[in-house]
Amino acid sequence: MAARAERSASDAAIGRMRAKSQMVHALQYYGEVQVGTPLQKFTVIFDTGSGHLMIPSVECTSKACTGHKRFIENASSTAVAIGWADSPTTPAEDDNDRDTTVVNFAMGDAVGQYNRDRVCLGSAQTFCATADFVTTTEESDNPFAGAEWDGILGLGQGVSDAAEFNIFGVLAANSTPKMHMPVFAVYLGRHIEDEAEITFGDIRPERMSTPLTWVPVWQEGYWQFQFSDILVGGKPLNLCTKYGDRQCQAALDTGSSLMMGPHADLVTMLKAMGFANETQKNCSEKEQFPTLSFVIANKTFEMQPDDYMDRSKDGQTAAGMETCWAHLMPVGDTGRGPLMVLGMPFLRAFYTAYDVKLKRIGIAVANHGSEGGKATSEAKDSAREQLVGLRPGGENLDGGANATMSNKKAQNKTITKVASAI
Repeated sequence: MAARAERSASDAAIGRMRAKSQMVHALQYYGEVQVGTPLQKFTVIFDTGSGHLMIPSVECTSKACTGHKRFIENASSTAVAIGWADSPTTPAEDDNDRDTTVVNFAMGDAVGQYNRDRVCLGSAQTFCATADFVTTTEESDNPFAGAEWDGILGLGQGVSDAAEFNIFGVLAANSTPKMHMPVFAVYLGRHIEDEAEITFGDIRPERMSTPLTWVPVWQEGYWQFQFSDILVGGKPLNLCTKYGDRQCQAALDTGSSLMMGPHADLVTMLKAMGFANETQKNCSEKEQFPTLSFVIANKTFEMQPDDYMDRSKDGQTAAGMETCWAHLMPVGDTGRGPLMVLGMPFLRAFYTAYDVKLKRIGIAVANHGSEGGKATSEAKDSAREQLVGLRPGGENLDGGANATMSNKKAQNKTITKVASAI
């Protein structure tokens, strides 16, 4: 119980960080999952920073649920209501006497109960297995009511209540048909309007411009790994030596819109990058910014300025000037020691693979010239899910209005090609 409470406190701390990143710079990618017999389809965020599959129940009648697809339990011949989190395969004896759980996501939370049923990943080619998940009976308006997605599919490898809730782990071990490899991999286009995808059961070499560098998971739960330094403009900052043998730690997080880390470390980085102590500044149109690199497994992974920052101007900006904003956010204690959370800016620059059996992470420079490329993966043992990218409209850095941005049109153009390739 003490370990579970400690983990919950750590998860809550990281959840608050992730929520703040979405408030500052909302950005989401989502796709499809199928549940039950016959299959019921749901749109979900694939989130490496959380642990459960969470979808609305038909019993949820709040505004946040009724605007979305809801799971109809009695319409599935394979659905089983689960009574207790510590007995994830035991059917509930009394529907009124069951565990409830509270799941925090972004700026809100949801209350749900445990269920067990067939879960399938992939659209054209599916992998199916029996797994446990959460069906919500209450959801907060923020962020669920206005979301374009129905739920969240957690891909963390040890964040859920029990192994049976680890959706990808269960599918990787037990799916029909069998996956070629117990991995999933994420490719994000350089811009929100570009193609994006998640691959189950294999990796796609054509999405990489360098081979994968594999690094072991340092601490189970999040996809957390060790790295030895950060370089700005090719110059080492020597930020990791103070942490001793632990060195620097980072977690890859598809649910975070920014890169976040310890305040002191980010201040050092920002100063070296020319931002003084702030993430935002006025800059000239001609001002050049340095590269930002991470030394991982003795290899240097370099990000260009366009990877880690935005430049914008409006009618109020002086001639020849812009507003420049680094996609970095200082944060406090995560409950897991000093930790950088590498969200969308890092994941757009690099193709990432996640091996649930060997507990390792693969990182390669993304090949952004391969949009729509023909899949090299075998049809019978891997599958791709096209991801819809969305940046909701709202205020920009200068207080003006931003239009909603998405890659829906690009995805619609490639969906037929993807299905035939798989």
